[in-house]
Amino acid sequence: MHLKPTLKSNINHFFDPTNQPNSNVTMGLITLQPGEKHPKQGYSYHKQDEFSYIISGLAHTILENGEDILGKAGDAQLIEKNEGHINYNDSKEPAVVVWFLVERKEEK
Repeated sequence: MHLKPTLKSNINHFFDPTNQPNSNVTMGLITLQPGEKHPKQGYSYHKQDEFSYIISGLAHTILENGEDILGKAGDAQLIEKNEGHINYNDSKEPAVVVWFLVERKEEK
């Protein structure tokens, strides 16, 4: 078993290809403080599908097409690979989100 503790920063990478045997999965946790936006400028893009689960608080995901998705504690979402997105917290409480980047197996 591999165990990685939570670190004292707003975004943590727990598992990635450098520290676990499955190079197709990366796992992390982000805490968005009230008023915080990630990334601060532009959009995030990944070559993998991003699955996320909101542990506590409220977090918005704005897709590059302008769609604004509000997630609350207990909600899960999928952002497909190469889909530009921004995450932000406009509430008064921190939002804690666990996320996974998963390499998609392409159909032949």
